[in-house]
Amino acid sequence: MMFGTGVGLMVALLAVTLLVVPVSFGVAARADAKVRRLAEFRASHPNPVGSVAVADVDERCDRWRQLATRAWLICVGASLAAVAVVGVLICVA
Repeated sequence: MMFGTGVGLMVALLAVTLLVVPVSFGVAARADAKVRRLAEFRASHPNPVGSVAVADVDERCDRWRQLATRAWLICVGASLAAVAVVGVLICVA
């Protein structure tokens, strides 16, 4: 069987998705941990000095939460793409 450019492209796509999955998983896990730590800080300091500190912690928490959500979505999407590519490669082979 001769591999055409379509199969080569599928293998390249599989390689990319298999690199994206662990990287996005690591980013998502790190961002979730950061959100958890910020939430614990906020809970342990219910009345921090100044409203600027509260706003800053809340804003940072929101940014980390958004990053975590995006990273989880990328991780899931890349995982699904990898499964689909493997399925296509199995059917082709």
